[in-house]
Amino acid sequence: MHPAFRRWPPNGQRAALAALALATAFLLATLGLVTRPAGSLAVLWPANAMLAGLLLRHPALGQPLAWGGLLCGMALANIQWGEAPSLALTHGLVDLSGTLVAWRILAPFPVPEGSHGPWAIAHILLAGAAAAATNAAVAITLLHPDNSWGLTAANWFFGQLLSYSAFLPPILLFPRRKAAGKAGAVDRRLALAALRQKARAGWLPIAALAASLALCFLIGGPGAVIFPLPALLYCALVHRPCATAWLASATAVIVTLGIAFGWIPPGAGAMLSGDARWSLASLRLGVLLLVAAPLLTSGIVAARGDTIAALRQALDHDALTQALSRQAFLRDAREHLQRPPGAAPKGHGLLMLDIDDFKRVNDTHGHSAGDHALREFARIIREAVRPHDLFGRMGGEEFGLLLPDATLEDTLEIAERLRAHVEAAEIPLDGGRPLRITVSIGSIHGSQAPFASLAALLAYADHAMYQAKRAGGNRTSSHGAGFEPPPGPLPSPPRTPASPSPKDTREAP
Repeated sequence: MHPAFRRWPPNGQRAALAALALATAFLLATLGLVTRPAGSLAVLWPANAMLAGLLLRHPALGQPLAWGGLLCGMALANIQWGEAPSLALTHGLVDLSGTLVAWRILAPFPVPEGSHGPWAIAHILLAGAAAAATNAAVAITLLHPDNSWGLTAANWFFGQLLSYSAFLPPILLFPRRKAAGKAGAVDRRLALAALRQKARAGWLPIAALAASLALCFLIGGPGAVIFPLPALLYCALVHRPCATAWLASATAVIVTLGIAFGWIPPGAGAMLSGDARWSLASLRLGVLLLVAAPLLTSGIVAARGDTIAALRQALDHDALTQALSRQAFLRDAREHLQRPPGAAPKGHGLLMLDIDDFKRVNDTHGHSAGDHALREFARIIREAVRPHDLFGRMGGEEFGLLLPDATLEDTLEIAERLRAHVEAAEIPLDGGRPLRITVSIGSIHGSQAPFASLAALLAYADHAMYQAKRAGGNRTSSHGAGFEPPPGPLPSPPRTPASPSPKDTREAP
């Protein structure tokens, strides 16, 4: 079964959806008819593309009764504009033929997730080309044009291709609303500051686009259609694909209507009669290129950003537990410790966590169960700590946790809370009783060693953790509480931030 038919609404809702489809089609068709001079095709016809986008965003509208509502709505709009009922119905069938083709091609793909890469944008544009070709072919077949059928086909094709390219991507790229996650006051302030900074940077390309459109009206001429192109490419490099698509769509509407109705000199009103119809086809093709270029550029930039983010995620996170890798943890922890004291007035806490008797888990239940236990342990810790805490896998079953802006009392309380969470957790295993694990935790606070390097702090926390293990495990131990200095000299700090000590370069197995 076609994916678009899998989520039909109950029978009681289908009539309401059909009425909604009729009203929507009527309004969109009326918008296009407003731009149609007497005796000619509409300069802009957004109805077909926008209906295809709505069908893709709301699959429930794809049921047959709603399609009947779409046809009736488009026919009623044409009748209101003075067409005979039979001709109005024929025009509705021609228009919906392209909508059906675009819908059938794009429905199997997720929307809007995954729709911003260059190949996804190209797929949308190719679906629009197929829909436009279908519109032109059906128009020639049903409307029986005169011997100028070539001009009619060209104008139908380029007009519909412009419509699908200008109006379909903005609808498909528009993001769905996501539930807001929990965040602390500091995280919200940082997010708002980043948003304000991005908004300030984003206004410059929009201002450039507005200036280029003003030049179209002030100067005009054959090159006016290209004036906005550099500003649109600038928008594509700064803004997300959805915003770029909407800016490109608005530019297409302004430039097309401005030239077609003479608002941009020289006017193109003479294009709508006689052999000058080829000039209208050229106009539509030029605006099509204007729209396609920034969309493809934006897709390339978005895909590059996704690739960089995926590579950074893979490099900075442990593949098994999704905790920070040892290298990323040490790098980020060193950056926190090097910040001015005012950035963290409470100081920093550092924990070393080691799962007790982990070898027994592997020997008793197998390495697959051991991997599962590591993943669940990491999940338990991540859910129990603050969003800005740094949690990394140091090697094997040993993990590190940096607590920025935490007092000594906070550090001790968090260590005990994490120990209790792990002890209370039950890890489900296939075909057996739930697995229970415990953890030993060593802690150190910056106030206990004010001038210690990160390597020294790690050594203190590591030694405290082994004190907890020697005392029987499943407990916490803090530096300074019955503390015995670790044997041998403490590791010296690295010579440069980019050159970690030998311990810092140890790889997790």
